[in-house]
Amino acid sequence: MPIPRVAALAVLLAAGCPARTTPPPSLARAVEHIADGDCDAAEPILRRLLDERLVDPAQLHHYLGVCRQADGDLAGAEPHYREALRINPALFESINNLGVVLGELGRHEEAVAVLGMLAQAYPAEPSAHYNLGFEQAQAGDLEAALTSFRRAAELDTCGADALLQASEVLRALGRLEERVEVLQEAVGRTPGDAVAALALARALREAGRMQEAIAPLLAAVSEETNDAQALAAVALELRNLGHDDDALAAAKAAIGRAGDDGEALRVATLTCAVIARAAGRNEDAQSALRAAIERQPGQPDFAFFLGGLLAEEGRCDEAIPLLKRAHGAYAAADPSGAQARESARALEACGAPLL
Repeated sequence: MPIPRVAALAVLLAAGCPARTTPPPSLARAVEHIADGDCDAAEPILRRLLDERLVDPAQLHHYLGVCRQADGDLAGAEPHYREALRINPALFESINNLGVVLGELGRHEEAVAVLGMLAQAYPAEPSAHYNLGFEQAQAGDLEAALTSFRRAAELDTCGADALLQASEVLRALGRLEERVEVLQEAVGRTPGDAVAALALARALREAGRMQEAIAPLLAAVSEETNDAQALAAVALELRNLGHDDDALAAAKAAIGRAGDDGEALRVATLTCAVIARAAGRNEDAQSALRAAIERQPGQPDFAFFLGGLLAEEGRCDEAIPLLKRAHGAYAAADPSGAQARESARALEACGAPLL
């Protein structure tokens, strides 16, 4: 006869099996919660460890600062970083994060002082120079910012972020040819990257070197790691350069890259429709919009754009159901909003009542 569950438990207790207990708090557990984005679970552990003096208090204050910063409580993060540094002035991440927090609070001169100290203490660390450059630019010292970004790029020869920031400083300084050179280096470091390719293409266009801008954009279209929204931006830049066929191909590639991401599909499809309509290829625009409606029938932007195209062709019988669907969604979200007004005007142009 099987032992009943209660009796079996009694046997186990009689045998001396230890009762389950809550594991003691640990810094490792708190850090795991922070890595998972769960500061609500991490902070009580950190505070208990701090109260019980079980772990280095500098580390505990640092991670409490990280949690406050992650939750957007910048004023609450600052004292934790300062206390961590009072206990251990050499904590790189606390100095860095304090500088970033001060910058986000709009205290750019203080941020420059903190991050300048960091760059001096850790001269071989590229992120110290990068963050210093960012705050120097925010404080209006563009030449100093350019020097910092160039130093960060020298130390990190794989990434292109520091070069991209340097290019923005050079644009503000009006040094367009230097900007192009810096962005060519960025593209050389990250071939096919859409962000770098777009920045270079725009710089070349502003410098009047239109034809040179095409190649990096086409390379970005071919690069599989670029996401749908990045490809949509590339498509628009190709359109701006007068390459409609390449632009439309890039937009269609963006649609294919969108997958199940609803916002990416919306951006890519509308980009494709805008480019196709401007190029006089309404069939391509309508085809993209119809396919998108099949995938996301509740998205009003697709119905509105397609309804508008059909109305322009005098096909109001087909347009009205789409426009009514779009207007209903827009009016429900914001009855007096621009989208509700535009869809109402489109219906009126087709002679259809709103109800």
